[in-house]
Amino acid sequence: MTFWRSIGGVVVVELTSADPEEALSAIIRTGIELFRVQHDKNLVCSFTVRRGDFGRLSTLCEKRGEKLRVLRKKGLYYGISRLIERKLLLLGMSLILLSAFCLPTRVLFVRVEGNSTIPENEIISAAEGCGIRFGASRRLVRSEKVKNALLDAVPQLQWAGINTSGCCAVISVRERTSSPDTPENSRISSIVADRDGYVLSAVVTRGTAQVQPGQTVRKGQLLISGYTECGICIQATQAQGEIIAQTRRTLTVVTPASCCHRRVTAGSTHRLSLLLGKKRIFFWKGSGISDTGCDRMYREYYLALPGGFRLPVAFCVDTYQFYDLAAGESSVKDSDLKAFASRYLKSQMTAGQVGRGNQRFVRTGDVYRLQGSYLCVEAIGKVRPEQIGETNVKTNGENH
Repeated sequence: MTFWRSIGGVVVVELTSADPEEALSAIIRTGIELFRVQHDKNLVCSFTVRRGDFGRLSTLCEKRGEKLRVLRKKGLYYGISRLIERKLLLLGMSLILLSAFCLPTRVLFVRVEGNSTIPENEIISAAEGCGIRFGASRRLVRSEKVKNALLDAVPQLQWAGINTSGCCAVISVRERTSSPDTPENSRISSIVADRDGYVLSAVVTRGTAQVQPGQTVRKGQLLISGYTECGICIQATQAQGEIIAQTRRTLTVVTPASCCHRRVTAGSTHRLSLLLGKKRIFFWKGSGISDTGCDRMYREYYLALPGGFRLPVAFCVDTYQFYDLAAGESSVKDSDLKAFASRYLKSQMTAGQVGRGNQRFVRTGDVYRLQGSYLCVEAIGKVRPEQIGETNVKTNGENH
């Protein structure tokens, strides 16, 4: 069988006739070309015909009362026909070919190197907004436009480079290093009082002190000036120092007198969803908002390839744990509220400690109430930026 015959396709048949030689002669007289004629038995012979002649051959044999049986069909035409009938195989082969041509030109994974203080997830999240995401073109992610957009999205980065290795985009970064000569640290500023107080100590390391120990100050009053008079000129700098004063703070803490307690667990249920990139596909209906008698736990299970490469595909499981609630008295005591008040006051201070105070614990209606007034020793200075040209002079006995 030649190459051109295989393209069109050929059919190998078996002919059963009382006179095979006469049958073959009749077939040839009709113009049908036969190949590889073999006499298998006395009344049986086999041969090959072109696919286009097989229809006329079948009609002729039927008229003559001879039996024609197809042994096999060969050639490129029948190979493609059988492949088309196997739709799943054809689909799989098409996907493999498409992947072989398209996947090498796309980014499937993103990796960050060179970062020490900036979290990797923060850089990857900013990179997604700049176009470095799953399925992005390798040629586009290496453009200068994308690099500049990444630097604008993450100001803490000093330099960023994007290289591609296969289907993985590697973001190499260098973080900015803080320097004492940066514009932020060289700005002119003064220190003013953050609240009213009685000054206990004043330590000035840079600038000019405007208050002394034993002096009472009001909120917003200048404590340390960023301008220092040096004879014929005035030196402007960033004021530094620590002003410790005695202050008074008042606080009211309120908590319910009754609350709900869990009793018996009433069962649990699971809900599945599929996460594709940032798109979540739910396999259940509902708002997903649980009531007060339900706990919700959420877990994500990402698909990963060998080598630690994680695909942007995850199965999500929402677990809802139901339980019954019972009303009862709150177990909160006055000591708990006092401890909370102490922690809260310390969290509101830059530095210092809470001193003695007057506290009153009462129950009003359905709530417990703690009212207190405390003497505190704390740092009361806060930085106030100054504009070049501003001066600090005394007018009518007040500091400006």
